[in-house]
Amino acid sequence: MDSQKEALQRIITTLANKNDEIQNFIDTLNQTLKGVQENSSNILSELDEEFDSLYSILDEVKESMVNTIKQEQARKSQELQSQLSQCNNALENSEELLEFATRSLDIKEPEEFSKAARQIKDRVTMASAFRLSLKPKVSDNMTHLMVDFSQERQILQTLKFLPVPKAPEIDPVECLVADNTVTVAWKMPEEDNKIDHFILEYRKTNFDGLPRVKDERCWEIIDNIKGTEYTLSGLKFDSKYMNFRVRACNKAVAGEYSDPVTLETKALNFSLDNSSSHLNLRVEDTCVEWDPTGGKGQESKIKGKENKGRSGTPSPKRTSIGSRPPAVRGSRDRFTGESYTVLGDTAIESGQHYWEVKAQKDCKSYSVGVAYKTLGKFDQLGKTNTSWCIHVNNWLQNTFAAKHNNKVKALDVTVPEKIGVFCDFDGGQLSFYDANSKQLLYSFKTKFTQPVLPGFMVWCGGLSLNTGMQVPSAVRTLQKSENGITGSASSLNNITQKQESLLTQKDETNRVAFKRQPNEHCRLMSRINKNVILALLTLTSSAFLLFQLYYYKHYLSAKNGASLSKHKGSRVGFDGTQWRAVKKFIMLTSSQNVPVFLIDPLILELIDKSFEQVKNVSHGSTSECKFFCVPRDFTAFALQYHLWKNEEGWFRIAENMGFQCLKIESKDPRLDGIDSLSGTEIPLHYICKLASHAIHLVVFYERSGNYLWHGHLRLKGHIDKKFVPFRKLQFGRYPGAFDRPELQQITVDGLEVLIPKNPMHFLEEVPHSRFIECRYKEARAFFQQYLDDNTVEAMAFRKSAKELLQLAAKTLRKLGVRFWLSSGTCLGWYRQCNIISYSKDVDLGIFIKDYKYDIISAFQDAGLPLKHKFGKVEDSLELSFQGKDDVKLDIFFFYEETDHMWNGGTQAKTGKKFKYLFPKFTLCWTEFVDMKVHVPCETIEYIEANYGKTWKIPVKTWDWKRSPPNVRPNGVWPISEWDEVIQLY
Repeated sequence: MDSQKEALQRIITTLANKNDEIQNFIDTLNQTLKGVQENSSNILSELDEEFDSLYSILDEVKESMVNTIKQEQARKSQELQSQLSQCNNALENSEELLEFATRSLDIKEPEEFSKAARQIKDRVTMASAFRLSLKPKVSDNMTHLMVDFSQERQILQTLKFLPVPKAPEIDPVECLVADNTVTVAWKMPEEDNKIDHFILEYRKTNFDGLPRVKDERCWEIIDNIKGTEYTLSGLKFDSKYMNFRVRACNKAVAGEYSDPVTLETKALNFSLDNSSSHLNLRVEDTCVEWDPTGGKGQESKIKGKENKGRSGTPSPKRTSIGSRPPAVRGSRDRFTGESYTVLGDTAIESGQHYWEVKAQKDCKSYSVGVAYKTLGKFDQLGKTNTSWCIHVNNWLQNTFAAKHNNKVKALDVTVPEKIGVFCDFDGGQLSFYDANSKQLLYSFKTKFTQPVLPGFMVWCGGLSLNTGMQVPSAVRTLQKSENGITGSASSLNNITQKQESLLTQKDETNRVAFKRQPNEHCRLMSRINKNVILALLTLTSSAFLLFQLYYYKHYLSAKNGASLSKHKGSRVGFDGTQWRAVKKFIMLTSSQNVPVFLIDPLILELIDKSFEQVKNVSHGSTSECKFFCVPRDFTAFALQYHLWKNEEGWFRIAENMGFQCLKIESKDPRLDGIDSLSGTEIPLHYICKLASHAIHLVVFYERSGNYLWHGHLRLKGHIDKKFVPFRKLQFGRYPGAFDRPELQQITVDGLEVLIPKNPMHFLEEVPHSRFIECRYKEARAFFQQYLDDNTVEAMAFRKSAKELLQLAAKTLRKLGVRFWLSSGTCLGWYRQCNIISYSKDVDLGIFIKDYKYDIISAFQDAGLPLKHKFGKVEDSLELSFQGKDDVKLDIFFFYEETDHMWNGGTQAKTGKKFKYLFPKFTLCWTEFVDMKVHVPCETIEYIEANYGKTWKIPVKTWDWKRSPPNVRPNGVWPISEWDEVIQLY
């Protein structure tokens, strides 16, 4: 009975597997059938386009030839008509002369006859009939314009479908998986010189064998591969396998996919176990950070349970070795006390594994290693016989050491930026490496008797992990030669034993020596109490430690600015150089009505953090210097130049008050567009130094876009480069643009100053304030070569486009969405400082991460109806709105990849998708049509990607599917999605 049940169960399992296989095949057939229908429709559309293109070319060639014939006809006709007219005139004159000569024969008087004869002779000599060529200037032959298209007809008659490239064959032998890099190699079954490029697709999976249709991740696509090999690098192996397939493409069509190949991508993946981590650690997946407030609510509960938990270090007799399953979340007590520990959630039971750890730059103390899951909740890594680690201490004194069983070995190497951990469970080896250079730091040799868990300790800082990594080839190579140069866990014990042995030998030597000394030495030594010596040593060490703590708190922390926001202030700060310099400067600007306000980022940040306290302080009521006494070389203020009335007197009074002032000027970029005023210099920066502290006065100018602008601090040859440390200035490395801030007056360290009413908004602007001027000189050169279109239609379009751009900017800024000038609008700004008159639209770019779902309704509320919507938020989104006077607003959404950015395009007729590739870029401000707007900082790279190297030449016929050099085919939208991704209004 039981055997029959087992046999029946096997049959049921076999049938279930076969049913699953058949169902999978049915799904494949259905998907293939659907693909046949979609692809047939696409091919027909493509065929129509190709023949339309041929017809168009034939029509263009015919029209050109007809024009040539007509021009030749007109030329010959004009020549013959001219010659015919000359002949008619000559004939008329000749007939008149003939008639006159005939009448002269009847003259009887000799004198009159002689006179008539002379006249006739003169007229004959000058007659045009005798100077006229009687040969036609041109012939009636037009055979040179005859055509013979017999050869072309034969070519057209041989038109046929472009042969589809055959499927490539992936060569598994040549494929390589190593160092989180996969190299895929393939070959064609036969040579095909029509192949233009290859497309490689891959996806991650946890199933071996053939790819499945359902429940799989999407294929990732790598296009435009010119060779027969491609390497994917920087991968995270978070799945067991990866599927690969490749197909060949010629100029028009892509061939069938190769048979998919599955490569194993095995690696250790684990997360941090937040169920057992210390309450003072904030744990998120692969990151852990010290949180001093994390466990305050649990302190009483922990204290009440201290005696009920397991012991700090389980004794060997009570520890079950080798029989426990791998550690899982929630299977152990939470670490507490001073064991600021978190473990991984995946146990290592066999094999070789590798992961990397990176600490925050300001992390005070951390450990990295492994431990048995029996590690006690009070135990610290490296202080038990069940844990191994290396420990980094940046608190007070910098130490780097290996730890095991409470034994420590100092490491005489530099602490790396990132630490690699190699665990060979079967070989009993735990090694630590510099993850970048693969230099060996230390290695433990032991015998693991239980599964181990990755372990980490953090105090005052944080760690981040990289998992899903293969053991690097360099590490495998180093393992072969490591035995002769590494330490081990036993070596730590050996070191301790050797030290004890040396101390014993030394003590014995001393005793022998003392026996040889005179009796008074023996009596003297007998009076020395060893406990007293030990107490003195302990007291000395404690005093030294207290001195270090005092020195760090009162000197190092203030010097490094480590606790600026927490210190209680300095009562002697009011007598410092910095505060005196700021006070004198404020007195100067107040007495001379100089319109300045504070823009120093560090001081504004401190004020913002303590704003509730600062705003309630009255003038002169403070007794501590918390802000202007922060150690630094400069304090930065802004001067509103458009409100300044008395520049000359201010400079002289500043020098009388003891300031050494430096005025830095440069040409006014606002006048670059005016030839007669170009090059006029204006003040851009003032540096006023009092003793060792300097005031950096940044001159802010009002621009036509209703914003404030400051210029680049460029030192001229006559300026003393050592006047102040210019490189430490926070403003002036490049021109900057800021929103016009609303100001308020507050009291800071007893001084009344103006600051932006919203300090945080100003601080957020500072790192993104870079400004690029329009290239007026190049624009003038452009219009000298290509005359500007000043027709009524062109001027009307530019006016409408400007109004549309201003309305779009207002709408997007109200939504809080960043945008920039893109495509033709960006080209017009960069090339000619104006809107291109024949572009017929306004183009903007937006990062897809900044997309907001109410953007369409916001534009419609602003009076701009939606014209079309292509794509979706996840892929190739594009919006177009209709402005007045038939001017469109096109918004392209940009998607960020690892090494590039792209925006999509969709052909409404066929559902074809296109991808436009751009190098990565950042955003800068500029002024365009009296507006402050963003443009790509890397403008030339951005424009050349879109328009190629010939972007300076105007092109009025632009095919968005073929003309851009950065366009790539990106597949076809499934017909089932057309209603969603192709919306025309």
